Amino acid sequence: MRLFLFVLLLVTLSFSSVFADHSKCPSSPYFDVAPSDITHAKDLSAAELAYHSKYMQIAIDIAIENNSKFAAAIVHKNGTVACTGVNVGGSRMYHGEVKAIMNCTTMYQQATWEDYSLYTTGEPCPMCSAAIMWTKFQKVIFASYVSNMYCERCFNQLPMDSNEIFKLGYGINHNIVVIGGVLDNITDTFFPSVCNQAETGWGVTPLCQKGWSRECPRPSRYFGN
Repeated sequence: MRLFLFVLLLVTLSFSSVFADHSKCPSSPYFDVAPSDITHAKDLSAAELAYHSKYMQIAIDIAIENNSKFAAAIVHKNGTVACTGVNVGGSRMYHGEVKAIMNCTTMYQQATWEDYSLYTTGEPCPMCSAAIMWTKFQKVIFASYVSNMYCERCFNQLPMDSNEIFKLGYGINHNIVVIGGVLDNITDTFFPSVCNQAETGWGVTPLCQKGWSRECPRPSRYFGN
């Protein structure tokens, strides 16, 4: 009799788990938060633009010297350039931002960079954005926008704005100041149109919204006024 009751209990529990009411469950365990704020170069003061342009030019020069499109410079808040990095091929993980972080880590044996800014010639991809966030930079400043590289020029990119990744910083209690478009008039020349040139290895057929152009506004502020 006890065995029968035990089996009956197991069957009952099995059926209850199969037909459990999940109507009160959220669609995701995580909060769907708005993308991080982003400040565009055109909205910076003249002094701010000059300051950030100075260090972006260092990243640009590193890229040109190495015949690359993507390079990064890591700068302390006191204006000291700590190290640089450049994407020169090899592993596809070695983007300019990742290389710069790895170089700095090797040089200074430092795991996080709260008092530093990272300057990069192209908007960070999801991988680099996550690396920048995990290493807790204070600011990230980029030149060319992913949307312009991908949608306008068919340059292969993971089609996601960096502040869609940076918004997830709440998971590690860290928010990053994001500034975009600094000296993109220079870096955009690194990315000529490769539409219909898939054989180059750089070109793709972009899947972008009809009617998009770089003149379309990209919101700057998601929080506050």
